[in-house]
Amino acid sequence: MKKALIVITCLISVSVLPVNQVFGQSFRNDIVNVKESGNGAPWGTWTRPAYCPPGSWAAGYTMRVEPGQGRGDDTALNAVALYCRDRRGRNVGRISPHQGFWGSWVEGAGCQPAQFFTHFQLKVERGQGRGDDTAANSVRFWCSNDERVEATGGPWGRFGEWQGGFSRAAICGVRAKVESKQGRGDDTALNDLEFTWCRI
Repeated sequence: MKKALIVITCLISVSVLPVNQVFGQSFRNDIVNVKESGNGAPWGTWTRPAYCPPGSWAAGYTMRVEPGQGRGDDTALNAVALYCRDRRGRNVGRISPHQGFWGSWVEGAGCQPAQFFTHFQLKVERGQGRGDDTAANSVRFWCSNDERVEATGGPWGRFGEWQGGFSRAAICGVRAKVESKQGRGDDTALNDLEFTWCRI
């Protein structure tokens, strides 16, 4: 049985928007950089990227997380959705490259008005051999005013290095590495995240 349950309180609430499947824009012409987490798990395939509408950037997020299943098959983090805001602080969209398979959408977290995500850090459980793998468990972000925000994700694994910090840019897109349903095998769902930065 897995141990070391850590519960982290959400720092900033984000207004709940409808949990509809929204893939966002398919293209941005102001991309500065693209980076993976650097510590993602090996299973699954990459989705297509989803982007915030032009003139907006990621400033809040929510996660779909499956709670611990006891002796059942745990998957923890299943999906991530970003809330896009424009310069005036208006929520203009919700994007998600994949909606996941199991769990519920948790209370979100986000930056203060007129601030956007500039860095991210992914929490991943290393391979368990013959044990139950969960892969990605959580993600947290760093805002442009140096505030760090985190919603409540899965309890297993460790955070990798912070990724990002590109001059005059903020996160504007995301894609996910997702393992399909394994039937009677060991499911892991979301394994890795890759974010895109666009010019501010």
